[in-house]
Amino acid sequence: MKLYLYKMKRNHKKKIIIISVIVVLAIALPFIGNLIIENKITTLINNLPKHINVEYSDIDASMLSGNLELESPQIMVKGETTDSIIFSVELEKFEINDLSYWDYIFDDELSIGAINIENAIIKYSYNPLIENQSYSSNIFDKIKNSIQVERISVVNSDVLVTNFKTDSTILSLPQFNFEFKGFGVNPESEKKRVPFTYKSFDLEGKNLKWAVNDYENLTIESLNVADSSAVFKDFGLKTKYSKQQLSDILKDERDHFDVNIKELNLQQLDFGYNDEDEFYCISEKVKVIQPNAEIYRDKLVADDLTEKPLYSKMLRNLNFNLGLDEVVLENGYLKYSEKMNADSKAGTLEFKDLQASITNLGNTYGEKDTRINVNSLFMETSPMEVDWSFKVQDTTDRFVFKTDLDRIQAEEMNQFTGPNLNTQFEGVLEQTYFTISGNPYTSIVDLKVRYDDFKVIALKENGKDKKTLLSGIINLLVSNDSENKSNDFRNSDTEQVERDVTKSIFNFVWLNIQDGLKSAMVGDGKREKDY
Repeated sequence: MKLYLYKMKRNHKKKIIIISVIVVLAIALPFIGNLIIENKITTLINNLPKHINVEYSDIDASMLSGNLELESPQIMVKGETTDSIIFSVELEKFEINDLSYWDYIFDDELSIGAINIENAIIKYSYNPLIENQSYSSNIFDKIKNSIQVERISVVNSDVLVTNFKTDSTILSLPQFNFEFKGFGVNPESEKKRVPFTYKSFDLEGKNLKWAVNDYENLTIESLNVADSSAVFKDFGLKTKYSKQQLSDILKDERDHFDVNIKELNLQQLDFGYNDEDEFYCISEKVKVIQPNAEIYRDKLVADDLTEKPLYSKMLRNLNFNLGLDEVVLENGYLKYSEKMNADSKAGTLEFKDLQASITNLGNTYGEKDTRINVNSLFMETSPMEVDWSFKVQDTTDRFVFKTDLDRIQAEEMNQFTGPNLNTQFEGVLEQTYFTISGNPYTSIVDLKVRYDDFKVIALKENGKDKKTLLSGIINLLVSNDSENKSNDFRNSDTEQVERDVTKSIFNFVWLNIQDGLKSAMVGDGKREKDY
């Protein structure tokens, strides 16, 4: 009996010891595990390449919850061949939630519930001599394990991109939030331009500024880009210099821009890289709300004598796939000014209450026409309609440009024709129709015009004083009104109009109008042949 009681007590003690050990281990193992994880992360950071430096004030890991937090981390990446900092990040907090150690141990996969980044200040020094793709390749090529993250969020952060050589600002986005869902990296998958996948994303930002080139800045007050839509508010494209400053630094002529758009809205948007590793951007509808554009060109600067392709060729030769089913412009304004003489002000053309629609804008529509329809008030008082069509995939670049211009006082055109063409007009153009059928080099214009008491005044080189004799001779040749018993329109009967290929399509349109009006007013007003 005593032996039995002794054995019972002994067994009881063993159970207590075992339970105690289990309890101690249960309490101690998480702490030990946490220490092991923290030590491994510290070792990993310490073993990074010499040009990458990571610092933080504290680290907190939890094996049970799968959470990891770095307090106030800082990352600095220097050039591998220089000692200059090319990339830096300062964070208030970096947090990983729901890290699955089971997946990592048994499936060699990092499975993470969420990565949260708060109050990041990101600075990147861009070196144009290094290809963009090499930056991402250097990062993602070093990843050996598959990574899956349910959600990545970047909150209240700031991005600054500067030029490596000049330290000038290329891109500034001082307020932005960003979120990825279903983010994944698989090092064993076929290498693509974008080395990761995702299910959805959402980007919000304010006060973006981007130096798009040496001359213009793009600004956006607020933006929101998601999977299938993009909205940009208070969009601006402005030349960095005043008009005179730009003229002083230019070798060849270039437009001075002041463009503002209240809202740019892309609907049913999709973009990315296709299976052939080609970038694409498609949208079912783009709304351009209240565009206001003032464009100025100083013709005293040397001409740019490079050949100017037509829009059909420019779209066809894009290095990516573009497909905008419909682009709608609402309540726009366009002012174009051109300075021809140093002693006179620039001539101006204005288009108010501009409404427009463009269908099939891009290089993905095969045999479909790209069509541009415009309605506006020309020079404040004259309703104007434009119907312009071309086929992007037609390598002959044929186009048709039709215009219907309602009643206009001829004097309205003088603010442009006086300074620029040393010509002024008197009288009324009651109605003008013209159709231009052309290609990049030649065209035919079919114009008919109804006008009353029309006179042409030739001006001296100063654009102000009248050449009395020449004006008199011209008006002897010009029929001063279009009325006759059978038809109150006079028709043009032109031969081919030759294009100056160093000038834009709009210069080509103007040449056609000039020839058409000259033919209608100076000729017999009859069309001898059909076009």
